[in-house]
Amino acid sequence: MLCSAPDRPSEAVGVELDEYQINDCRTRLGRTVGLSFEPIAGLDTAEQSERFDAVVCMEVLEHVVDLDTVITRLWWVLARGGTLVVSVPVETGVPLLVKQAARRIAGWRGIGDYSHTSSYTLAEYWAGVTAGRAQHMPRPQYGDELPFHDHKGFNWMALCGRLSQRFTLEETLASPIAWLGPHMASQVWFVMRKGSA
Repeated sequence: MLCSAPDRPSEAVGVELDEYQINDCRTRLGRTVGLSFEPIAGLDTAEQSERFDAVVCMEVLEHVVDLDTVITRLWWVLARGGTLVVSVPVETGVPLLVKQAARRIAGWRGIGDYSHTSSYTLAEYWAGVTAGRAQHMPRPQYGDELPFHDHKGFNWMALCGRLSQRFTLEETLASPIAWLGPHMASQVWFVMRKGSA
């Protein structure tokens, strides 16, 4: 989508941990001019420092175990004055209750992978519904070689606070109904800027 926009970037690079995903993207999208796909570790070289005017990170950070390393990497590759756009799910407040109900129903009906949705105790539901800006519960971790979190216990407000330690928050957007705001949304977007100093 980015490469087909009228004001398309001269270059776009997709990065991923999983080699299978990289190869799949190269196969499907490799003919797109100015678009390439690379392993995420390739961002750690000196040539990548402040290379990109914009970085888009969609529906990823809620799964990251070593968040500080990823935030440092985002800072490393983003040019001074550059824009960071992050989207994550809202898994707190009323949206948590709605989403967990939908996941349970989908799981019972055999739709998708929702039969593996993490369950919540009543105390955890209460902590999630009343969550503030601090992390409100421990998050389960899965996987050995590539550890990850599922959505359980993810707090978009705590993430915003951590990102704001490095980047300047310019705008917070809610989806799908923007005027309801992020506390009643399914998804939240942060538009952030890396300082020029």
